[in-house]
Amino acid sequence: HCLLHVFPLSLSRPWREGSATLQCRLDPPINLSSRTVEWNRGHTLYVVHVYRSRRDDPDSQMLQYRDRTTLNHGDLTRGVSTLTISNVSLSDNGSYEVYLPQLEVRCSTHLTVVTKEQENQTKRNDSSTTSPPTGERNDASNREAGRAAIIPTVLLILILVVLLVLKSGKI
Repeated sequence: HCLLHVFPLSLSRPWREGSATLQCRLDPPINLSSRTVEWNRGHTLYVVHVYRSRRDDPDSQMLQYRDRTTLNHGDLTRGVSTLTISNVSLSDNGSYEVYLPQLEVRCSTHLTVVTKEQENQTKRNDSSTTSPPTGERNDASNREAGRAAIIPTVLLILILVVLLVLKSGKI
């Protein structure tokens, strides 16, 4: 039995009536084309899309997703499950889960749907910001703070090891 790592991959923030792509991948990659792949809403039995016996199975799909989902069959051979939802609405907002029953593997991801007005507002806010918000550290100071925390930790571990060796009488 091999150890599998499952990673949700990045997704864009679609606006209403656009399309959204949800993706999860297995590491190491396993060819999924002969396996059952189920996309559900969160940890529920609400079926968004099912692929079994090397084809899509629309009969088990919720009516809300009928004729709106596409599973990329080519990605399955690389251990990646890519689902595209078209005509996205605000009701599509939320958690999604891929379930691979033969492997007993689950992968969760989240879809955030925004309206065009919200997207435009975000763009306006992003373009007007020319520097990091006050109170936020930049990358250089984050690295410096990380180093400052690591050095005392390493020294503490080293001291503990020396004390344990001395206590055991091996020096």
